[in-house]
Amino acid sequence: MMPAARPGERGFALVVVLWTLALLALLASVLLADARTEEKLTANRQADAVGLAVADAAISATMLDLLRAGNVPAGARRVGSAMVSVSLENLSGRMNPNIVSVVMLNALLQRLGVPQQAAESLAAAIVDWRSPGLSPSKHGAKAAEYRAAGLPYGPPGRPFEHLDELGAVLGMTADVLAALTPHLTLWSTTDPDPAFADALVLDAMRLAGVPVVAAASTEAQVIAITAAATLSDAPLVTRRAVVRFGYSPDGRGWRVLAWDDGEPGPR
Repeated sequence: MMPAARPGERGFALVVVLWTLALLALLASVLLADARTEEKLTANRQADAVGLAVADAAISATMLDLLRAGNVPAGARRVGSAMVSVSLENLSGRMNPNIVSVVMLNALLQRLGVPQQAAESLAAAIVDWRSPGLSPSKHGAKAAEYRAAGLPYGPPGRPFEHLDELGAVLGMTADVLAALTPHLTLWSTTDPDPAFADALVLDAMRLAGVPVVAAASTEAQVIAITAAATLSDAPLVTRRAVVRFGYSPDGRGWRVLAWDDGEPGPR
């Protein structure tokens, strides 16, 4: 026959049992919270995937309409049960800093309020940044000029990969870059098309002596299509595609240059 437990032992055993139950309850609550969090994350990921698919579908439908009609007004589109806001921006009227002449860049900078001498130097430095070679152009800047300015880098001698890269050019300021960027794009392959250029670009073209043809050809256009999809109980999802309409090396009448999550990108 086993001896009866003493009162102190019974009390200790009760404390152990209570602590065990408390730990089990805490573990159960943590597991339940984790399960709810995972369920919420899964639902959010599913909603994001649906939103991306809806926005992409709206962009594809807009591209098809542009191929058919050549011109599509911006506005709301319905894709299934979702409403998608679609906006279009023709980038063909912007300057490409990888191909634009120093004269036209100089003119645009002056139209933006940059003093003439500073505009000449900055325009030449932009062209020198993209151009190979060690010798600077007139008013321009290569490695020696950057070192003299206390900068630990120099022009790479290759095309710009992103418009933000212009911020590293000698003489560029944040204010000038912010004013300049809306008039630039890296996607065009020709001088600005006057049919789609804004007033400042048109003035710069005239100041640079570039003919402004009223009836510009619209056979090749670069258009940015942005779609913002709104779903019930889901965050706003934005997608942006840059498409060149016209001749394409593969024989199609269009070519997708970029397709991203709505961020500005290379422009």
